[in-house]
Amino acid sequence: MGVGVFGIGLAAYWPQFDGLKERVEGYQRRVEERVAELGGDVTSAGLVDSEQAGREAGDRFAAAQVELVICHAVTYATSSTVLPVAQAAKAPVLLLGLQPTTSLDYANTGTGEWLANCAACCVPELAGAFTRAGMRYDTIEDDERAWAKIGAWVRAPGVARSLRRSRIGFLGHVYPGMLDMYPDFTMVHAQVGSHVEVEEVFHLD
Repeated sequence: MGVGVFGIGLAAYWPQFDGLKERVEGYQRRVEERVAELGGDVTSAGLVDSEQAGREAGDRFAAAQVELVICHAVTYATSSTVLPVAQAAKAPVLLLGLQPTTSLDYANTGTGEWLANCAACCVPELAGAFTRAGMRYDTIEDDERAWAKIGAWVRAPGVARSLRRSRIGFLGHVYPGMLDMYPDFTMVHAQVGSHVEVEEVFHLD
């Protein structure tokens, strides 16, 4: 299944902090490799660091008809950079707050090093913007189950696609009065996308 993957940052950071952009791009490539190993057909938009880059990334994902978008919140980026990606792609978005290291040597950590390790810092801002915009999203923070959760998300569009392309035969009816069992074929078509074929029972003498 098609998965659009992009990393985020702030263009203003790159001239201020030597090597930060290259480190962020390296983290992004590793995420793309892991997603591909999980079975995702990855379309990469690379590093998105401005509103214009966000719109271009969204258009790229829309053209590829991706079924899931993964935003790797590598470092801080404004929500106005990320929201256009989801609006153009029209696919559910997974916001990843994966830390590259488990801890920092704070006594010897400057702003550049902190920015290279603040993957989760903007996830609340992004989630707030997505909620207010009515966009579908989920968040995954860094824990021992993070990649198992990501794998489940990568597989989910394939399950949904199989349902949309399925044909269900309906034969007979339930015992009268079983109100919890009556099917609504219109809702099956509308919500799942499956085709329901109503079959008839013929008695042959």
